[in-house]
Amino acid sequence: MSSLPPLARTVRRPAAAASALALVLLAAPTASAGTTGTTGLDNTWSCSVPAGYVYDQITASSSCGTLPRYHLRTPVDGLTSCVTATGFVHDSTAMTRNCSMSSGSTNPSYRLRVPADLLTSCTSAASGFTYDLVRSIAACSPAPGSTGYSYRLRTPAVGRWVCKVPAGWSYSATAATHDCSYGSLPGDTATAYLLKTP
Repeated sequence: MSSLPPLARTVRRPAAAASALALVLLAAPTASAGTTGTTGLDNTWSCSVPAGYVYDQITASSSCGTLPRYHLRTPVDGLTSCVTATGFVHDSTAMTRNCSMSSGSTNPSYRLRVPADLLTSCTSAASGFTYDLVRSIAACSPAPGSTGYSYRLRTPAVGRWVCKVPAGWSYSATAATHDCSYGSLPGDTATAYLLKTP
């Protein structure tokens, strides 16, 4: 077990904060985001969000009739967006008025990141990656005073301890570790797996 990463500290989340976060996420606007590489409409306003784009601002506009008006952006590493994008993860989220069309209200924004080995992500769903550390941090929750889970992404490799066995891989050993646990107590553990090829 000497190859396992150091233990992570987790933070207990009150049930009320978790409920508030759920309500916030349900209210967040959505838009489709397709493949990257589209730049012709970057930094322009539109009454819809074409595939391949995200948006970082939303407003009401008579030019769009009853529809919202979106400030289009091409997804790139480090961009703050009102929606997540295909092929990206995000490493922080916050409430902002830029992402809400209602005066005085806010919705979540996300800092997009290109998945990479050792990147801390607020989602474990990154194609071609697994993770070896789970933590509870404020940066991964848009609700003030609450926390969300983060994951340290890892490229699969033989002999690497991970919290989830990726597709196409197998494992040769298991171990109980706090690093993979969603629990907030030091004694909480979950299973880690020593990767091997099938």
